[in-house]
Amino acid sequence: MIVLYYLGLMLTAFVQNMAFTWSSRSRNSGDPDYHRFAAWASNGIWYICQVALVGLVWKPVMEGQWVTVAVGGICYILATTEGSVFMMKLLLGKIKVKWLKWLVEKDKRQVGSK
Repeated sequence: MIVLYYLGLMLTAFVQNMAFTWSSRSRNSGDPDYHRFAAWASNGIWYICQVALVGLVWKPVMEGQWVTVAVGGICYILATTEGSVFMMKLLLGKIKVKWLKWLVEKDKRQVGSK
């Protein structure tokens, strides 16, 4: 059962950092509405991820189960790092995901656009 919690945390953390990277890059674009959608996604998934993280880690911390806490931390770090890298590659058009192609930065959505 605990493995499912770790997998759920990893999936949520992966998506959280995808959204965070999207929001961070969109903030530097020339399209405020594009940033609005990115910020909604980032803040919404951040909240969900925090609920999952507290649910997974709180009891083990209170009971001194440090291996469980460490495994959760490692899962979180790996998933957030890879989610960020994946999203940056996607936004730059370096990888192609057919149903996410609308996210590729171009025109006013490129970083540095006015």
